[in-house]
Amino acid sequence: MSLDIKPWLRSNLGRATLLGICPMSEEIVSASLKEAAESSFIPMFVVTPRQVDADRGYTGWSQEELMEFIQSTAQELGYTGPYVVARDHGGPYQSTRDWDRPEVSLEEAMGYAKEIFARDLRSGFNILHVDATEDRSIEGSLELDEVAKRTAALIVYVEDVKGKGCLSDVYYEVGTEEISGGMTAPKSFERFINLLKRQLRGRNCEQAIGRLLFIVGQVGTDMRIDMTNQFDSMQTESLVEIASRHGLFLKVHYTDWLESPLLEQFPKLGVGAANVGPEFAAVVVKSLIELEEKERQTLREAGKTSFSNIVETMEELSVKNAPWRRFAPKGLENEELREFARHHRREIALCVGRYVMKNPSVIEARRRLYENLEEHSSIKNPDQLIIDRVQKAIHRYVKAFNLKC
Repeated sequence: MSLDIKPWLRSNLGRATLLGICPMSEEIVSASLKEAAESSFIPMFVVTPRQVDADRGYTGWSQEELMEFIQSTAQELGYTGPYVVARDHGGPYQSTRDWDRPEVSLEEAMGYAKEIFARDLRSGFNILHVDATEDRSIEGSLELDEVAKRTAALIVYVEDVKGKGCLSDVYYEVGTEEISGGMTAPKSFERFINLLKRQLRGRNCEQAIGRLLFIVGQVGTDMRIDMTNQFDSMQTESLVEIASRHGLFLKVHYTDWLESPLLEQFPKLGVGAANVGPEFAAVVVKSLIELEEKERQTLREAGKTSFSNIVETMEELSVKNAPWRRFAPKGLENEELREFARHHRREIALCVGRYVMKNPSVIEARRRLYENLEEHSSIKNPDQLIIDRVQKAIHRYVKAFNLKC
């Protein structure tokens, strides 16, 4: 069951912060809905094009398949409450198809972004994050007025698709936590809002201004291989004030691994929502590491050596195929990066192992792991063990964000 989230945000401003959960695996979706059934918080699933789209992101789901999995899992777990599904970082050069490909023209990248948004809309997504700050065909960052122009063009397109198809209304999230786009300072943050509204009015799409919901701001949080994070409460307070003045809610990305006392500041500061994903995916990877340790122990005791080797498989594929370099310490190049990978394979797998979970080698190793555990150990339901651990990690945020009813 979907939810009109704007009235909820208004009534809970200063009291609760909505939790955005990246559904990076089946276990994370199941753990989210299990927690929702037990504590009555409203889960919001946020998916990037590299995770979920018609081409199947690294989760293996299309938009329709994700929606079907959420609905069937909610029914299975007995959760009948509302949930929200949102596109995260939708826009040109954001998809697997055109990410990091400067040869892709802006026209092509905008065209594919429109395809994704149209399919999101038809699949029943509730919020679309229009992030037009990326452009792999140019050097440096886009000017704010160009970001606003592209953002408005995409919103106008979605409004047109919605109108022609008689589809349900959708809310919009704009801006980015990334440095590209130049909107991280409070003055630029507010200037972007004004530029976007001006663009929408100029395109005769003033009705979309009332559908603007979240604006993403940079408050010090980031994604790092060492799984540490920082938070700037003064910057947050400033951005919340600006967003509120324009009828918007501040959205924080990469909230992963912040300590609970810092998370507890979010509702008090008026943060509308915050996204978490890599931390929950790392719980899945860490659980698999611990399960393999149990597997090796029990097989040795049984005099067997048919180990799954799932950890070695994940480490090798994470270093080889996952985009870990984006999250490595700044300033490392070439041989330094290779040296870093040699010494930090485990940390890399924990940080970006989610990207390789659907690799056939990992799937097969996981099948063998579960088979060995079920046959030789007291662990008869490894999947449920992982779900329970992810739920515990989610519950920490539910409690800190004051979402437990």
